[in-house]
Amino acid sequence: MPAPLTVVVVDDEPDVLELVAYNIRQDGHTVATASDGVTALNLIRTRQPDVVVLDVMMPGLSGLEVARRMRSQTETASIPIVMLTARAEEKHELEGLDAGADDYVSKPFSMQVLLARIKAVARRVGATGAKKNHLSLGPIEIDLDEHAATVGGEPMKLTITEFRILSALVSAQGKVLSRPALISRAIGPGVTVTERTIDVHVTSIRKKLGDHHGLIRTVRGVGYRATTEPETADSAP
Repeated sequence: MPAPLTVVVVDDEPDVLELVAYNIRQDGHTVATASDGVTALNLIRTRQPDVVVLDVMMPGLSGLEVARRMRSQTETASIPIVMLTARAEEKHELEGLDAGADDYVSKPFSMQVLLARIKAVARRVGATGAKKNHLSLGPIEIDLDEHAATVGGEPMKLTITEFRILSALVSAQGKVLSRPALISRAIGPGVTVTERTIDVHVTSIRKKLGDHHGLIRTVRGVGYRATTEPETADSAP
């Protein structure tokens, strides 16, 4: 049996919040709830949940902004996010994924589907058993608590921004991250930088990876991904 999860549910609609929380508890998990973005961020930092279920459309601090702030802070950067939204268009889904969501569920939704998605993202990042603050990809090992990274057992001398970019790429589990997504995760909201800045940081990270520089791929016209898979036609080292 998989270990029970700790889930934070965030929604400003009381009926939806109660329904989702009730069903997650009935599935054997621990639930904490918040009805606004500021409370949610404080709760997430305190509880360090396995998964966050996050509504997009909230007054004040939106779900997208909550996701961006989570990804910009080391202590919450690796927590999986399942976003809930009433907006089902592809552009809104991409906006949520760029903000840092791991999965996206449109309202109205099947509760069984939502429960399955929650457990799937938890398995994807190892939240049911592995150390949540440890990331790895091939020879790359990242300790988020110690803010340290190694490649092939050798320490990497990374700047704070480089560390956050590498952590974001590794935690994405092979998914492509756009340059705006990397800016949001590594630098955070409210700071103006160009996409070229991300390219410069990635170039520096590749140099510090040495013989393993090919683990970070450029996906033409999109962004970057970190993977041990063989190269494909749409990617380049």
